[in-house]
Amino acid sequence: MTVERTLARVEEDLRVGDVTMARTRLSSLVRSLQHRLDARERLADVCRLDGDPVEAGRWSYLSEHRDEGEVAAFERACGNDPVRIMRALRWRSSEEAAATEVARQRLLDVRGRAEAKAGRTLDWSDRGREAGDPWWRDLFAVGCLVMGVALVALVIIGAVTVVGWIF
Repeated sequence: MTVERTLARVEEDLRVGDVTMARTRLSSLVRSLQHRLDARERLADVCRLDGDPVEAGRWSYLSEHRDEGEVAAFERACGNDPVRIMRALRWRSSEEAAATEVARQRLLDVRGRAEAKAGRTLDWSDRGREAGDPWWRDLFAVGCLVMGVALVALVIIGAVTVVGWIF
């Protein structure tokens, strides 16, 4: 579906009062075309309609005209942690890919603050574990791996047992 068609469907969703579907369509659009500032701003508008100032602040963060109260709510929801803010913005290109100078400067500012906090160079595509991330995320991944191996082992044991019964 083209961007224009998706945006038209969003308008139709809003016309019939389906804010949830409009928000879902726009979220998908922003995920796939993160550089489209107009889609981010429209998603912020829909989040406002839905009464969600945190998400409105998140998606209007790069906008030239934004509600500073919403931006502050978004930053508070991220614990005022620039690394978490950087990740939450879901930008995956360099700052130079931003369509406006305001967006470029805001991206540079967030990355600069995040790098100062992390003590190392960060990239917008960096999804690595940072200091302060919950320890259980790694434990959860290891647990899933162990459970997967155990499941494979049980399937093999079951297959051998069935073959033994048959023969």
